[in-house]
Amino acid sequence: MPGKTVKCPNCAAPMLVPLGEVELDCEFCDSRVRFVPGREELEVVRTREELKHRERVAAHQARLRKQLEQEEGERWRQTAARVAISAVPLLGRAAGRGAFQAVLHRSPGCLGCGCLVPLLVLGALIATLWRLA
Repeated sequence: MPGKTVKCPNCAAPMLVPLGEVELDCEFCDSRVRFVPGREELEVVRTREELKHRERVAAHQARLRKQLEQEEGERWRQTAARVAISAVPLLGRAAGRGAFQAVLHRSPGCLGCGCLVPLLVLGALIATLWRLA
């Protein structure tokens, strides 16, 4: 690995400083030694810091994306629960309770998302048949 050799200021042990490093721990005395990069190393240090910044930004964006997905999922469950509760008079108590439980536990529905479309269609069909009879 390219770099330079310097002596530790505390114990005078030789230290191999990789190109662009600004801090290093001495292997012998465990002291933390900081270096001022030379002109040829400044570009390496600048590039390394820029990459670290990009990684931090990407990690932050991933955390925000995950939080947004969780919030959207919670809003969906609340909306679906309201729909299930309002469908109780149409579907009947047992089917409404099943729809509400499906929403709370997010069990697989027609698209694997726990939606209530099959239950609502069944309820509408039952209501239509009831009116015809």
